[in-house]
Amino acid sequence: MMSPKSRVAFQHVDLIPGMPDDVAVDCLARVPHGAFRSMRRVCRGWKSAATAPDFALARAEAGANEDLVYLLQFCNPDGPKDGNAPENSPAYGVAMYNVTTGEWHRERAAPPMPMFAQCAAVGSRLAVMGGWDPETFEPVADVHVLDAATGVWRRGAPMRSARSFFACAEAGGKIYVAGGHDKLKNALKTAEAYDVVADGWDPLPDMSEERDECDGMATVAGDKFLAVSGYRTGRQGGFERDAEWFDPATREWRRLERVRAPPSAAHVVVRGRVWCIEGTAVMEWRGERRGWIEVGAYPPGLKAGTARAVAVSGGERVVVTGAIESGGHALWVFDVKSKNWTVVQPPAEFAGFVFSLASVRV
Repeated sequence: MMSPKSRVAFQHVDLIPGMPDDVAVDCLARVPHGAFRSMRRVCRGWKSAATAPDFALARAEAGANEDLVYLLQFCNPDGPKDGNAPENSPAYGVAMYNVTTGEWHRERAAPPMPMFAQCAAVGSRLAVMGGWDPETFEPVADVHVLDAATGVWRRGAPMRSARSFFACAEAGGKIYVAGGHDKLKNALKTAEAYDVVADGWDPLPDMSEERDECDGMATVAGDKFLAVSGYRTGRQGGFERDAEWFDPATREWRRLERVRAPPSAAHVVVRGRVWCIEGTAVMEWRGERRGWIEVGAYPPGLKAGTARAVAVSGGERVVVTGAIESGGHALWVFDVKSKNWTVVQPPAEFAGFVFSLASVRV
């Protein structure tokens, strides 16, 4: 028989005294993302509630979701440093722009990042992959994973191939990487897929072509990966105007012609359609027969060839980063419904060039 003392240990403790737990969870779900870390430190019950799988659903039902854009950028040496910044701050780091609140944040807890590392997100998890060793300038296979819901970083399983300047994107719940180049500057046609939850890589069949500096995105259905343009080893900077998409059901690559080629174009999938942001307009791919059509004006003041783009808010908005023609860097937020651009001037500390970005909803 259980002793009275033992029974006390298993008594339920209200998350908020005198309040049903479902109501308490609804209250906790409305806490802003910036206060998550402090909220989890209040007590074990709050930490357990905030890290439970259903907490994201509770935030969605409460209308409390926030859209976060994580940016891998070269830190601005002229920007002010807060009191928590180390004296030898890394040249390349992780910043976060909260599209919902307009707040900026530097990921101080992030491990040192390889230069030109790239990122993609699955659910609340952000994966930072590849890039250059900052001392040897050789490509690395490193992977670092952030759970945006908890603020905790962990080391991920390394890629099977060290690479940089590759295509990467989330498709069908996995992160795909393809192309780029190796330490000898040879363009690659290898590809692999990362399962963030299982922390494992799946080697994929090679693409038909080498593709250095290619773009990556999900296809129209959202479950297939598209590697756009890029160039071969012998054609440095000679970007091809084609693409290849990987079908996980057949494990085969298929070619797609007539794409817009980087570096003058940035690609992003918006509500299941491929968009391209280039020097004159925002274009949308309508298939082989109709080709590209204009769906919006070009971001005002954006310098051609510097854009990076990501869709947020379930495809209701597109965030673009890049250089300003008159000098400096900025963000542009495109409202898909009204087709209007809003220019966001980042604080000086966050005004460095952005090489890769990904969005997370919490």
